[in-house]
Amino acid sequence: MAQLYSLFEMSLWLKAPPTLYIFSSRDAERKVPACSSLISSQLNSSTISAKMMKDMIVKNMSLKVGQTLTVVGVPKPDASNFSLNIGSNEQEITLHMNPRFNAHGDENAVVCNSYQGGNWCEEHREGGFPFQQGEEFKITIEFTPTEFLVTLSDGSNIHFPNRIGAEKYSCMSFEGDARIKSIEIK
Repeated sequence: MAQLYSLFEMSLWLKAPPTLYIFSSRDAERKVPACSSLISSQLNSSTISAKMMKDMIVKNMSLKVGQTLTVVGVPKPDASNFSLNIGSNEQEITLHMNPRFNAHGDENAVVCNSYQGGNWCEEHREGGFPFQQGEEFKITIEFTPTEFLVTLSDGSNIHFPNRIGAEKYSCMSFEGDARIKSIEIK
């Protein structure tokens, strides 16, 4: 059964203004319409700048072995890079996926890594670069016991090891120059 989360149904925290309420999936079950509508309309509003949408953290989600995560978003027209992080918390990141248009000495590259014990591990580069500034992208991540199989919009794949080795991750974050439109776990 597909588990489709709208952004207001997950614990959500935007690091940049405006300050919004934190919601868990239990809040959605209790049907909190006024606040949910406010957040949903603010997230979908065309007046919210990309700066407001960057640096987003989703907590208390449940991504388990055997599930697939699909993320749809749009890089800013002048994006240099953005990242998607999956982990147990903000300090233990098993998958850091960083599409780079022109950042950190890279051009049109997808760099993956892990962050464990306060240190970055070895960078991993593989797959294509289907990202275009200002154009929608889709990233699909299949979570297996040993790896994350990332499929990019052009069908190219990245095989990245599950370095932390957990069977469930509860934290996801997005940073940089992209606006996230949808997140689906099934």
